Amino acid sequence: ANFKEERKALRETVYLKIREHCRYTFGLDFQVIDMYEGVDPDDVNDDQVRQVRMEVLQECLESSAGPYFLVSALIREQYGSPCLPARIEASEFEEIIQVAQQESLNTRVLTKWYQRDENAVPPAYCLLPKKTLLPHYYSQVRPAIEDFEEMKLIFNAVVTTCIEKETIMEENGKKYFTSGLEEELRFALENRSQTDIKRCLCYIHKIPFLSSQRERWTMKKAEFEPDLAIEAFNDSRSYRMLLQLRDEFLPSVVASSSLRVYTSTSNCELRQGYTDEMKQEFISGLCEHFYHDMLSLIEATVSRNTEQLDTLMEEALQNAALCNIYSGLYRLQCKESEQVKAYLSQPDSKYPLVVCGGPCSGKTVFLAHCAKQVRSWLPECDPVVIARFIRGDCGTLSQILLSICQQMAFGYKKSIKDTFLDINSLQGVMMNLVQESSSQQPLIVILDGVDQISEAENAQSLWWLPKTLPPFAKLLLSTTPKKYGILEALKVIYPCSSQYLHLSPKEKRECSRLLQADLLVSKRKITSGQQVYVNDALKGCTLPLYVEMLRKEVLQWPSSLDVTEESLEKNVHESIKKFLCSLEEKHGPVLVTKALIYLTIPKSGITETELADILSLDDQVLLQFFSPKEAPCKLRVPGCVVAKLLLDLKRFLGRRYIMRSQVLFWTNRHFPLVICRRYLTQQSLALETHNTIANYFNGRWAFGRAKPLMNMQNIFGFPKTSMPGNTIPHHMKIYLDRQQPSQPWLFSNGSALPKSGFTNARKIQELLYHLKRGGKQTELCRSILMNLGFHQAMLKAGRLNTLVSELQQAFQTAFDKELRLLSGILQSSACLLQTSPEELTTVIQTRVCTFLEMCPSLSNFIKQAYHEGLKISSLAVLQSSITSIPSTCVKLPSVGLSPVTDVIDANGKLTIVIQENGTLWAWEKGLVNGFKCLSFTNFKILAARCFKQFLLLSTVCNRLLLYYLSSPLLIDGIPCQPHITVATDVVEKMQGFLTDGSNLFIWFKNTTFVEVFNLNSRVRRARLNCKHVVTCLSLSHDAQYVFCGQQKSTVTIFDTQGQSCQLATFSSDLAGRSVHSLFHCASKKELFWVDNFGNLCVWDVEAIKEPELGKEFCNLNDLDEIVMVEHSLEENVLLLCKRIHIVLWNTEKWVIEDQYRAPKSHQFSHAVLGKICDVIIAALEGCPFLLLWKSSTGQCILTLDTGHNCVLKMAKSQSDLMAVTANGYLKSWDLDLIVGASLVSKTGTKIKCVLVPPEEDYFYTADGTDVVYKWNCVSGIIDANFEHEDLVNNLALSDSGEYLVTSEFSGDIYVWNTQSGENVNRIRSCAVTQILITPNSNVVITLCESNLSTVWKLTTAHIVCNIHPFIKNAVITPESTFVLGLHDGDLLAVSLWSGCVSKRFSCTSQSEVTAFKALLDYPDYVVLLTSCGYLYTWKVSEETICRQFQLPSQCLSHLEMFQTSADGRYAIISVIGATINILDTGFGNLCALEAKGPVLHATLTVDGRYVVFICRSEFCSCSCDFHSKPILSILEVSNGKVVGHCFLCKDPSAMTVSDDHQVYVGFEDGATGIYSIAEDLESGVKIKHYLTQMESREKCSSRNQKQYLGRQSPNIIWKESSMVERGVPIEDFTPSTMHDRMHHRKKGNGLLKIRSWAPEIKG
Repeated sequence: ANFKEERKALRETVYLKIREHCRYTFGLDFQVIDMYEGVDPDDVNDDQVRQVRMEVLQECLESSAGPYFLVSALIREQYGSPCLPARIEASEFEEIIQVAQQESLNTRVLTKWYQRDENAVPPAYCLLPKKTLLPHYYSQVRPAIEDFEEMKLIFNAVVTTCIEKETIMEENGKKYFTSGLEEELRFALENRSQTDIKRCLCYIHKIPFLSSQRERWTMKKAEFEPDLAIEAFNDSRSYRMLLQLRDEFLPSVVASSSLRVYTSTSNCELRQGYTDEMKQEFISGLCEHFYHDMLSLIEATVSRNTEQLDTLMEEALQNAALCNIYSGLYRLQCKESEQVKAYLSQPDSKYPLVVCGGPCSGKTVFLAHCAKQVRSWLPECDPVVIARFIRGDCGTLSQILLSICQQMAFGYKKSIKDTFLDINSLQGVMMNLVQESSSQQPLIVILDGVDQISEAENAQSLWWLPKTLPPFAKLLLSTTPKKYGILEALKVIYPCSSQYLHLSPKEKRECSRLLQADLLVSKRKITSGQQVYVNDALKGCTLPLYVEMLRKEVLQWPSSLDVTEESLEKNVHESIKKFLCSLEEKHGPVLVTKALIYLTIPKSGITETELADILSLDDQVLLQFFSPKEAPCKLRVPGCVVAKLLLDLKRFLGRRYIMRSQVLFWTNRHFPLVICRRYLTQQSLALETHNTIANYFNGRWAFGRAKPLMNMQNIFGFPKTSMPGNTIPHHMKIYLDRQQPSQPWLFSNGSALPKSGFTNARKIQELLYHLKRGGKQTELCRSILMNLGFHQAMLKAGRLNTLVSELQQAFQTAFDKELRLLSGILQSSACLLQTSPEELTTVIQTRVCTFLEMCPSLSNFIKQAYHEGLKISSLAVLQSSITSIPSTCVKLPSVGLSPVTDVIDANGKLTIVIQENGTLWAWEKGLVNGFKCLSFTNFKILAARCFKQFLLLSTVCNRLLLYYLSSPLLIDGIPCQPHITVATDVVEKMQGFLTDGSNLFIWFKNTTFVEVFNLNSRVRRARLNCKHVVTCLSLSHDAQYVFCGQQKSTVTIFDTQGQSCQLATFSSDLAGRSVHSLFHCASKKELFWVDNFGNLCVWDVEAIKEPELGKEFCNLNDLDEIVMVEHSLEENVLLLCKRIHIVLWNTEKWVIEDQYRAPKSHQFSHAVLGKICDVIIAALEGCPFLLLWKSSTGQCILTLDTGHNCVLKMAKSQSDLMAVTANGYLKSWDLDLIVGASLVSKTGTKIKCVLVPPEEDYFYTADGTDVVYKWNCVSGIIDANFEHEDLVNNLALSDSGEYLVTSEFSGDIYVWNTQSGENVNRIRSCAVTQILITPNSNVVITLCESNLSTVWKLTTAHIVCNIHPFIKNAVITPESTFVLGLHDGDLLAVSLWSGCVSKRFSCTSQSEVTAFKALLDYPDYVVLLTSCGYLYTWKVSEETICRQFQLPSQCLSHLEMFQTSADGRYAIISVIGATINILDTGFGNLCALEAKGPVLHATLTVDGRYVVFICRSEFCSCSCDFHSKPILSILEVSNGKVVGHCFLCKDPSAMTVSDDHQVYVGFEDGATGIYSIAEDLESGVKIKHYLTQMESREKCSSRNQKQYLGRQSPNIIWKESSMVERGVPIEDFTPSTMHDRMHHRKKGNGLLKIRSWAPEIKG
């Protein structure tokens, strides 16, 4: 207590650093409880404070994972003052009084402060609380101090005498002399194990000057002041005890154990003494040494456990811990346990056992006790016991059932699919697992608190419980009798069951006996008079919690207390309130109020350190400890203050581990109820509390950020001080560092390993909850749900299901599209992310970047993915191709009971699903729990139609039911009598309806009229009679006119105002057709209709009473009937979907844009337009997928898999596309994401070649068609097409990127200017085998197998020379001097100026050159490989040869991938299966590197640092794109390690690696991908450029590709004769025979009006 400065220095500079080290290194928290901080100096030696210190020390010993006791600079030259005993046995106290009186000592002060208490066992004298004798203690503290010092002197003198006379045993007398220092040291070190002693740390500071000064002062006081002789004697005794403790006890412990003791000595000059400078120097050194010593001790005593428990094990351990906690509270024996034992012993009980009882009746404790007894009750078998205690933090029904299913599957060794199962599937899985119970392994499931389950998913109806139980399966449920009608629902589900167990109230006698036993254990009792009132209280209530509250109160009763009827409360809640009042009186109302709120309001509890941290953030609490005199810059709530409060709450707070953190929680739910009613009645306080906790877990005030201290007008210091003169004006703020810990999502220990570090479990558990409750929805979405760190932490913690659920719950916010995208991607990647969460950054780069233009709010999220991704992988995805569009899937709950009959799109906001039994279900975007039941009509529905916010149903019993969907509310049944067929008296189906907001227009099947009703009164207003049967209806824009379409191509116009008079009737010449759809265009004053065969009539309705036929489009031979029609007024597009084909009209020009035919033997069932009409989405009958067709190119760009069954209905809302399958599944896709997918380019044909210029703003691909594509590297789309007359077989790009040279199979050569798109030259030549362009971009070499090869000028096409021999695999030397190539087993060097063979490398007759590469860094040198396995270097200019190595024969096959680095240091020799053979020419090492699967492509980078290869993935049962498609990997050649990889998710067909480590991949479907190799973000220039350009991309609905057409005919013709004359061979050479080729021309885009769908359709 006398070392305030040292403690403060450690507190402010060291503790937080150690805490951060422990969190980041071990995933554990570090808590320091300084039991002398925050304690009034006059109370330090109080016996009650001493008892609290010892209790806290004991708790630290039991709960700490590392060091638990520290004495830092405490052992100096002071022993410390002993405490006055709080309780002295009566015989001992009376002996002390007697001896004191014999020695003529005044004992008045002892009898004043000590009072006899007969309730102590044995009777004792107890020290009275200070406030009992001094109500205003803090204002009159001096008298108390004097009294206490006097009592200590008396005890010292008298007890010493008694010990000498042996009237008091020496052991009993120690308490009068022993200081807190010695007591704590001996508690921690004496009789402890070696393990415990190793966890302690001790510092000794010797100051000889103070020791000699004390000795002189004592001698002087004893010699010259006789009245102080006793005090001098006591000082001398204390110093001797200090020496014995410091110089004898501690050395003896060190000698016998590994206790760490550090001693320092401060020598002072006699004149100056121990100065402040010396003290500060010591404090500074102490802090530094203490920090390093503590880290060393922690490393030695704390085990580093980096393993993360899976969710199943975590959940099982949590529930097992709860079971242990609750069963430990079982103290009153329940006779009902025998009934439970009998139920469990029955082999076949069929029904659950329901335990019911009122609040606080002990149901939870009783079931926990039963769960612990199961194995002893069933000793002959191995039961699978699953106990779930449903509390507020247990989640939804889906989460509870998933947890139960997982544990059941684990118990019975079964595997289940446990990812993203809907509630119905989970219930089915549970039913199947229940059947696994057997006589040897019975199943016992205990669900406590069924009435506490969430209302979501209709859980409280208990539909999910099994109707009967198989043999040896038992289910125990508990509920209150009345809450939510749970008990009544159980009786309905199990009408034949008699298994109901009501917990009877406990007997008063048993409760009284338990109370007396508890008192005796605590060495207490109560008087007979007090017992009377206790008995009366037990007559009124014997609930277990009430008995516990009663015990807590009577333990404090002294025998002198007068107890009355008002002393004890009559029920549980009143007892809790009284207890809380006593806490407020003891600890202060502000501290207690806020601490109880923070203990109650968290979702899953709170740790002790978190409670102290958050209390320190609360200004009202911190003001209690703020002293304006000191004006500190750092301040926290003292840990001992929190510890003392928690000790008083110990009986009601449980401690359990949740994800490595020990949290406090209320063991009885009535404590939170009372606390909320008492302290949280104001909504503003609840919001403030949630936001305070959210700010804490968000780390807002971490890293030394000071938080302003508000409410300055209420400042005061410690409770004993009153400082009216020191108040600070209200307008001032004081900023204080509250010493808060950092709150990252992941505690990384600095390791580069992807699986290292720890999840900040508390943050992911609590932050989202408090942001929601605090009304911070936008911050929740932007800062948390779209934060990569949060996703990484959730995945690392094994909480993928929870992560997706959180994203889904945030739907329908401002970030709906972004969250749906992330949710869909996580679900589609679940199989990968569950086993490899570190792959998240790769998944995000691969799947999210494509949709960035549609979801710009994800830009920061994606940037985080690149930053974090490069920490664990050297490969980044710049562009990737889309494989699927994320979707949301839900299932109709009761589809098995009644099939789906109809699906209605309710104006793009709701999707209404109608079942045969009349049940209506609504799905709305954002309903995470699936469908919402609108109504059970109990009518058979004939038809249903929707218009705006109204839904109208017609039933077989001649009723019309109108629903207002915004509520949803059944407005009324409409008393309508539609046409009735006389012969059969059958009601006709309602065909449809419209409303203008005040009127309802209804028409029926096979009727010639329209009924008009007043919408408010539901009274029929009029009937609109038409000439023919009404088939459709349309309203004008201002709702003044209604247009009635009829059979025989007739339309009638009615005026809706007034008497609804008929204005005009008109028809077309196609009398045999019916009007299918009507559309009115007010701006053009046009009305057009589509008949049932797709013919169009356009009418001019400017004169509404005299319409004129404007245009008519008909095809009498087309008898393909209309399936559905969609019109986009904004885009002037009309879609007509027929069975066999789809027609797309331009309604502005009234021309057919295009027509599309269904695949053979298939028919269209639905078709809709995309959001901006650039995509058509169609469904085929009997096919479980939708087709996306890009209208501008004619490509089928994607298929949308419904995943379950054929599509029953497809509907489109304002933002979503929905498809409902016949088996009740609804799947939805965001239309904006579909637009984003349509913007991604692909050629539709397998890419065969990728060319990349040095500047790399664009790259080029060829796919064997007549088009070469120019791609934009940043946007990833096709920028231009270079179109040819015939199929392209070769192409080459100049190094400058300015010219592109291509050749056709026909032999024509094209020279393109890549910037302008101009076809500079088209040269008629013979068939070209290979095209080469010199590095200086001046000369082109076209190699021909069937004729002379030609060397010619690039810009002018003038022939330089001809090359007679045909050479294969040709390359041009870096200096543009020779062209090298293979010919008849020799390597030739042909001059580019003469065409002559200048150099030749020939082997022996038994060998030939099989592969070669020119070295870019050494232009004269070529590395070549012969068929005998010899590796040579050939200096071409001097024709010198050096044989380097002979390679083993097994490496000599598949040499087509032979490559070398620019300097020749590394070479890929061959690729055989999954083996890449790499040669290090510097050290002569040949390495065989094994890939995960067969290698498809491999490239050595120019600098030789990396091998880039694509291989097949390892075999896996999963068929997803990640596990079934090839993987792109980067291997670092120097160490043979794979430093990065990426899942391509498609089949690649070509790959190119640029000089600056950019990887370009072409795919089978014509798509491309761009990837970048970089060690980090700083070195990844391309990545930084991409991130910079990412946000500045132009968001556009469509991008027009530039089309560059080649010349219609060659402008240059090379004659064979001229070609031959130009060059003379230096040796005889016979060209090889030309191979015949068959060319199939592909039709150009837009040449056909009837298109066929690209994919093959399999039934």
